[in-house]
Amino acid sequence: MRSTTLIDPNGHMVTVKAPDDQPTNDPKEDTHHDFLTEHWMDVAAASFLGFKRHGIGTVVVQQRDPATGQLDDVLKTHNLMYSPAEGGWLKQQEERLPDQWLDTRFQSYDPNETAIVVLADGDGSLRTYTVEGTPAPPRAFELVQARSN
Repeated sequence: MRSTTLIDPNGHMVTVKAPDDQPTNDPKEDTHHDFLTEHWMDVAAASFLGFKRHGIGTVVVQQRDPATGQLDDVLKTHNLMYSPAEGGWLKQQEERLPDQWLDTRFQSYDPNETAIVVLADGDGSLRTYTVEGTPAPPRAFELVQARSN
């Protein structure tokens, strides 16, 4: 599995890992890494809350038209949702996803440390990643909740 570690402007480290069979040296992957680093706290919070409510699964990040976002939206260009491992969205996309890679991650990841993420681009492509960073998902969830209050 390929791994990239980035540091956000606040000094938080984020490590993004991709399956070996995903395209390499791809500008789209660089964009995904930048997005995941910039929005790590929101992705981590969504992952942690999704796990608490639904069990193992993945955060799905989908592009959207920025004109549809509210002025106070943190993620003006993307929607976040959580799909349980046995859930509807993942089942609908299973032919387009690396099933064995995802199954292995679902059985081995620690939701207190890692988020499993699927990025769905406007062109219909799907890319999968595991992401770890600081703060860890439980703390990110607390901080995102506090930001919303």
